Amino acid sequence: MATYSVALIPGDGIGPEVLREGKKVMDAVAQVTGITWKWTEYPYGAEPWLKHRKGLPTLFSEEDMAGLGKHDAVYFGAVGDPRVPESVEQAGALLWMRFYFDQYINLRPAKLLRGVTSPLANKKPHDINILVVRENSEDFYIGLGARHSGRQSKQTLDLKRALYRARFNVDIDLDPGDELAYQIGAMTAKGAERVLRYGFELAKKKKLTRVTAVHKANVLTKIYGLWLEVAERVAKEYPGIELEQTIVDATAMWLVRRPE
Repeated sequence: MATYSVALIPGDGIGPEVLREGKKVMDAVAQVTGITWKWTEYPYGAEPWLKHRKGLPTLFSEEDMAGLGKHDAVYFGAVGDPRVPESVEQAGALLWMRFYFDQYINLRPAKLLRGVTSPLANKKPHDINILVVRENSEDFYIGLGARHSGRQSKQTLDLKRALYRARFNVDIDLDPGDELAYQIGAMTAKGAERVLRYGFELAKKKKLTRVTAVHKANVLTKIYGLWLEVAERVAKEYPGIELEQTIVDATAMWLVRRPE
């Protein structure tokens, strides 16, 4: 049977407790299937940062990332400590890990199990079985943005990804005493295609008949216009699966009103 090398990062807060119990489940699975897990624990989190990296913008060093990349998988707990700036915990840990390893798929299954009470009235297990496939490396999640409180400024923002590199030059001219904050979203056709194709392939594998492309094209016309164009193009390759297009506001409502 196969042996898999897994990096274990308990992290902060509830992370160690969750990973401790999750590891028990994985070890039980290994006993049944014959799989072997080779665990390597890494002490990354708030305490090591405060002792050795305080003032640096990331929880992990480039060398740390390279070491994690030698494993087959990373089992990550949680980050979060009031003593550490949120920018370090998010952009300097979670986002950097996702971008470094090009983890473009964020799969979030939602299924009501038998014997579990639903927070939604009169819903049965067969009513709630949803697979949410979220794009994890583009859109407004790329971490590009800044704040400016002077009068004039020229800023250059670099975006480096496995698929491409982009550079944004921003010229700012403000009234004295004013302040500007901005975030930039970006999407590529290749980035959209690979996550949409993953969704359709997942539906095909699970014998599902519908894929919903969630968007905000009524307002964010450029980014989500491209998203929908690519969705329609990919959908033509899967004639047995319906493509549904829904604005995110309506999607949130229907997930509660009619999750089935």
